Amino acid sequence: MRRMNVLILLIFSIVCYRQAVGQSWQGFYHFQYDETSGKLLLKLDRLKEDFLMVNAFGTGIGSNDLGMDRGKLVETRVVRFEKQGDKILLIQKNMDFRAISTNAREVKAVEEAFATSVIYGTKIEKREGEVYFIDIAPLLLEDLNQVAVQLKESKQGTYKLEKSKSALAIDQMMAFPQNIEMESMLTFSGEATGSYIKSVTPSPENVSFRQHVSFIQLPDPGYRPRVFHPACGYFYQSYYDYATPIDSPIEKRFIRRHRLEKKNPAMPISDPVKPLIYYIDPGCPEPIRSALVEGGKWWAQAFEAAGFSNAFDVRELPEGAHPLDVRYNMIQWVHRSTRGWSYGSSITDPRTGEIMKGHVSLGSLRVRQDFMLAQGLVSPFGTDDSQKNVLVKMSLDRLRQLSAHEIGHTLGLAHNFAASVAGRASVMDYPHPFVTEREDGSLDFSKAYDDKIGLWDKRAILYGYAQVSEALEEDSLASILAENRQLSIPFLTDEDARSAGSASPINHLWDNGGDAIVELDRIISLRKNALSRFGLSTIPEGTPLSELEKILVPVYFMHRYQAEAVSKLIGGIEYEYAVKGFGTPPKLRSVDADRQNKATNALLHLLQESVFGIPGHIQEWLYPPAYGYPRSRESFATAAGPAFDMSRVIESATGQILDLMMHGERLARLSNQGRLQEYFRLISGRLLSSNEMQDAVRQTAEIQWVQKLLLLQQDEKVSIQVKKEVKSVLDYHESEMYRKGNENKAGKRAGDVHRQYVLDLMQMSPADLREWKAPIQPGLPPGAPIGCGEE
Repeated sequence: MRRMNVLILLIFSIVCYRQAVGQSWQGFYHFQYDETSGKLLLKLDRLKEDFLMVNAFGTGIGSNDLGMDRGKLVETRVVRFEKQGDKILLIQKNMDFRAISTNAREVKAVEEAFATSVIYGTKIEKREGEVYFIDIAPLLLEDLNQVAVQLKESKQGTYKLEKSKSALAIDQMMAFPQNIEMESMLTFSGEATGSYIKSVTPSPENVSFRQHVSFIQLPDPGYRPRVFHPACGYFYQSYYDYATPIDSPIEKRFIRRHRLEKKNPAMPISDPVKPLIYYIDPGCPEPIRSALVEGGKWWAQAFEAAGFSNAFDVRELPEGAHPLDVRYNMIQWVHRSTRGWSYGSSITDPRTGEIMKGHVSLGSLRVRQDFMLAQGLVSPFGTDDSQKNVLVKMSLDRLRQLSAHEIGHTLGLAHNFAASVAGRASVMDYPHPFVTEREDGSLDFSKAYDDKIGLWDKRAILYGYAQVSEALEEDSLASILAENRQLSIPFLTDEDARSAGSASPINHLWDNGGDAIVELDRIISLRKNALSRFGLSTIPEGTPLSELEKILVPVYFMHRYQAEAVSKLIGGIEYEYAVKGFGTPPKLRSVDADRQNKATNALLHLLQESVFGIPGHIQEWLYPPAYGYPRSRESFATAAGPAFDMSRVIESATGQILDLMMHGERLARLSNQGRLQEYFRLISGRLLSSNEMQDAVRQTAEIQWVQKLLLLQQDEKVSIQVKKEVKSVLDYHESEMYRKGNENKAGKRAGDVHRQYVLDLMQMSPADLREWKAPIQPGLPPGAPIGCGEE
């Protein structure tokens, strides 16, 4: 028994520095807690030594709109302790401006030219020779995450840190060989004014959570930074190097990546010296946990293609390990009050771009949105509920893809929103579920999401992680980029995709297929199929009928992102991230005029009752909200009290399409291409189609279009050339309305009231126009995850 106890004690001491020995901890830094004084004494036996300080959320606040989630990393800083007189200062170095030089005076000159930041200062509590002890508790009890500022800026209320209700979280203190982990329970007191904080806090006047602070040892020397290229697909670390020769760029950019080295560099395929292991949150339930593990393991395929065997794996977090321990790359399962974004964050060495720890946070509720869309497509709760299992599988397939996507970010990869045009070439795209129709009208979910890593992902990992000698590296990387072009795998990322007015015809979020117009037609057909069966069989027994409206929303608007993809063909410009010296770049050119016209017609085709109208067999079941089941921001807009409001739904649907078509940046490009007049005339002609004047959707669209033209006339940011074309098309549209009105003198038509309303808008005097304000257009309920940030 005695030998067993000794063995247990030995294992305890070897495996885990994380437990306090009494009230002291020993690891990267040693520290001890004095309960009598409340001081947390940190032992400083090496001053002026750089390390990382990372502050994060130990626990969350629970609102994705506020973005304060459990485990979320907030800021990473290179800091050092310095003695100044009788005080110890914690100083943050300025990593943006450097001199990479062997000339010490040159290095110092740059360091002294730019400011540093003192994070914390305190008196010396005790000294033992050259070893100093300071009280670190006051630092941990500061608002390092700037929560009070964020709550004020998000209009949630004016709060201040309440020190009397805050304390060190002693049971959360841990020490490891490479890092120490410290937490404090912070309470912010104030008057709650915002709905977000009220909805997630038991007493909104007192908001409490645990703040986490890590002190982390910087990596050992030996890592070789890899140069960044705009087309390589990686996030980058940059700084200004003032030791750079005059004829070279002063800003240096290196990709962010993990340190991964072969055991046998001479071998084409070799095990790594240290594999990349990611650990799954034990709080994640089954079958979700297995799906996340399976999706994460896909990356092993990419590392194998880059010459590494057994280089990547996903495992369960060991018992007693902490998710914020720097030794563990984490996949964390995070709960919020509503569905929100997921994040792939990293702790990165700012000196080199070396990723020290990958940290994934996956929102737990977003999978329910995927299930809801599938539920609305299939309406599975009829006589046979067996299809429900198909919908669950589709939702888990999405989680596999999401796990791979977020891990990709922590490997250093940026989004590739152009990958969908190359046949699902990357998990770093945002995928829309690719559901297809069978010949009998039933739906096939088997290919809704991919089940493997993409070709682009393999090429990107090859660029970032393939091990080559320093002498051959430049040529090797250039060769990889050249082969990417030969393989026709495009890469474009966020800056060229997220704006509704962006110019790339291939770089979109949540789209599918190589031809945006063809895919929009397919989506509209799928949507029509789903609406035809939508009704009581869409919801299970025991569900209030009013809940049908919430399920209808994602089905009704399922075209929204593909429509955006089509709109970017209009005024589009074909380009890539070209760099001189890397092959022959293609000449910049506009999207073919005929294709632009087809895209315009495809969007105008949506603006009719047969597309945006909701069939009567659905409207008869759209009950007002049942007691206990109120509307939310994910419901349709309504101005009809508790009732469903078809007019407002049409306004939001047509408004979204016209907002895309009339985006100011798009119109400016059309004007530069000499196509704006033709474009405006095409829209005018379609909206004036006489046989559709009884169409409520078409009438709504025409009114909104004219309103947007009038707003363009008032917009100071719109160019004179665009305003000239706006005036021209308003005159043209007015004359055409009169002409068509005269052709129909035979009798009063239902469209006459509409025609007169539009004419009154266009005939406003300049003085009236200056006073006129367009009616507020209802927006669409959120389609992407809710809240701040992006996945």
